[in-house]
Amino acid sequence: MRFDCEKLSDIANSIGLEQVGVASAEPLRYMQDRLERRREEGRNTPFEENDPLRRISPDHLLPGCRSIITITVPYSIAERSNAALSYGPRGKVARCAQGIDYHCIVETKAEKLASEVIKAYGRGFNYRVLSDRSPLLERELARKSGLGIVGENCTLIDKKYGSFVAIGTIVVDEDFEPSPPADQPCQKCGKCREQCPTGALLEPYIIDPFRCISYLTQAGGVFPRELRQKLGNRIYGCDTCQDVCPHNDRVPPAPHQEIAFPFFPAEPLLLPLLQITRHEFELTINLTSAGWRGKTNLQRNTILALGNSGSREAVPHLSRILENDPRPLIRLHTAWSLGRLGGSKALFALQKSAEKDPEQAVREEALFALEKS
Repeated sequence: MRFDCEKLSDIANSIGLEQVGVASAEPLRYMQDRLERRREEGRNTPFEENDPLRRISPDHLLPGCRSIITITVPYSIAERSNAALSYGPRGKVARCAQGIDYHCIVETKAEKLASEVIKAYGRGFNYRVLSDRSPLLERELARKSGLGIVGENCTLIDKKYGSFVAIGTIVVDEDFEPSPPADQPCQKCGKCREQCPTGALLEPYIIDPFRCISYLTQAGGVFPRELRQKLGNRIYGCDTCQDVCPHNDRVPPAPHQEIAFPFFPAEPLLLPLLQITRHEFELTINLTSAGWRGKTNLQRNTILALGNSGSREAVPHLSRILENDPRPLIRLHTAWSLGRLGGSKALFALQKSAEKDPEQAVREEALFALEKS
């Protein structure tokens, strides 16, 4: 007996899920060429599965998989700007990282949905819940399940909440009635590509992740020097291509209270983040999706944002970091930011670093900053 799609939707609505759909577990063969091109052009990131075959088929995730249930959870938070307050330079945090970690919410709701479906039908099935960390092409599965369209900026666009939605998948070894796929096209206005600060959207539906600020704020290591100014005051993620998308005009805030409460302000003060303790980090930012990359990554981004802020009040703080912080990665980015801010105190700190820092890469960055000052 095939599980009924309409009944599945009723069950989902009863637990607070507005959007649920089903795709067959057949491999997405039509996506293979695009994935091969991505790999050949060197656009695969360390965060994703490198084998195209494992991305288009769920068999390796659940033996005997026959259907894939997809859900979306909106995460857009009502704007709470702090820009009018003059307590110092502020950063910018993407919407997806302001509330509690959406992975936890998506996975919890997906588990609840699977449990309620089993209860309603009186027979069990094997399943596996995945969200974001899945090797599968979640956006395409969501489109195929009728949950939205895929925009030219590679985001899934829900008809009610726009692209500010998180996707979850449940792979199951039972037959569910497939949903009709979404066929409404993206408006193809090109605004997302025109406004991308780094030109990461190479062409419609093709993105270079190594130029994407959202990816770069999460990637470890040295932030590419040629893109540091493009970062602006962003310290986690980037919503630019979504903010300019006409599909996101007047989208309502997320209905889930756990998402709506901001553990990470949209515009946090930057200077306090330089001194945030491990305990403070665990109680706030680590509860959001920004927490998974750790405190060092966040502070690296914060230092670059201070360099782009033009605020000379940051110079004493950055000078102390350049001299005393034990992390070479942090000192390297601090040298760049001091060079951007300039002034005699910044130049003095850079000169000292260029002569005495124990790490060659930091000394070289300090020298570069001095030459550009």
